Amino acid sequence: MKHEDIKNILFKIELSRRNFLRPYFIEIGLTVGQGQPRILRELYLSGPMNQRELADACFLDVTTMSRTIDRLVSAGLIVRESNPECRRSFIISLTDNGRKKAEDVIDIFAMADEVFCENISEEELESFCKTAQKIENNIICKASQKTE
Repeated sequence: MKHEDIKNILFKIELSRRNFLRPYFIEIGLTVGQGQPRILRELYLSGPMNQRELADACFLDVTTMSRTIDRLVSAGLIVRESNPECRRSFIISLTDNGRKKAEDVIDIFAMADEVFCENISEEELESFCKTAQKIENNIICKASQKTE
């Protein structure tokens, strides 16, 4: 197997995952590419947090996070309130409608996890996760060397 094959497989997996999830999230009124489902899920599971914490938890850049938060506020799913600890930041939390939508998101992710892992043994999943973690660690290590 060539190194190029690994990159292509990982890309295809992510693309397939998005294509699989997209119709489920569209059905409940969310946009997949902007991280809306991840944001709702994270706020539901972790509670209110500031925008930077939320961006980090959802693996989104701050610019994308800001635009997506604006959309979710407009949709009545989250609220942005002043942070008493820092005048320049806001605390993001779910509305009642946002909590309901987040519960739907969590159900969709759970269903998808079952589909994604179908016909794969525990040993195969464990091996894949270890290998993927090594790939991530290699990338992180090289990226940190580049910024030093």
